Amino acid sequence: MRENNTRRKDNPFDVTVVVTSHHEGRIAHHTMRSLFRSTDFAVERGLAVEVVIVLDRPNRATENYFSRYKNSGIIIKPADFGDLGLSRNLGISLASGKYVAILDADNLISRNWINEACIYLQKNDKRIVAHPEYQMVFEAKNFVFRQVSSADERFRLENIIEYNYWDAVCVTRKDVFLECPYEGTTQSQGFGFEDWHWNCQTLAGGVEHHVVPGTVHFMRMKRSGSLLALTRESNRIIRPSRLFDPATFSAMLDAQRVRRQK
Repeated sequence: MRENNTRRKDNPFDVTVVVTSHHEGRIAHHTMRSLFRSTDFAVERGLAVEVVIVLDRPNRATENYFSRYKNSGIIIKPADFGDLGLSRNLGISLASGKYVAILDADNLISRNWINEACIYLQKNDKRIVAHPEYQMVFEAKNFVFRQVSSADERFRLENIIEYNYWDAVCVTRKDVFLECPYEGTTQSQGFGFEDWHWNCQTLAGGVEHHVVPGTVHFMRMKRSGSLLALTRESNRIIRPSRLFDPATFSAMLDAQRVRRQK
């Protein structure tokens, strides 16, 4: 990864990008090119960036592809979870950066994503999870939509019962991830939708979710073989979340009403 993954002597890494991979094969090359463009952009503007790749039960094509980075300075960690959330937790535990960016090995990000997300977080004292402003979905379906912040007047907390507001691609402080790790959703457990559950848990913990203006996540919607499709087909359910504890949910709805009245 050229010089991006070299620790500065006078300062720790500003941000660690955790990439989780399993069966992407050569598709991962597009993700890595996208990641390098974004990290180069950030490094040129003064950020120190680290990359950690977690290979969770990779197939041979995926393992062969990532072998090219063994001597590049990128941290490559094998895993045997068969689970996205637990893979992310492992990558986060290895991260040296103050901030951690989550990326799956079939995601594509805009060139400015890492830099703008870190700048946005640096300017805010609040505990915030930063998300790309736009989602551009392609392959099996093609459409564009704008994500909204949890502090936006268009955000409705009650709607999160029905659908997820934010995709997995995000950046936040490492301590937020450590305080609220992803829960395992292996097939044998019957639970799914780790991103949705994590979003609920962080909201309940007082963490806001914001979108970073002018940034984009290009989300590949696979025609077949996606973990999301497998989760839906196996009729998994979301884990219980403290967000839906009656006292917590009621208090947050009341706070939402007060904000709208101002």
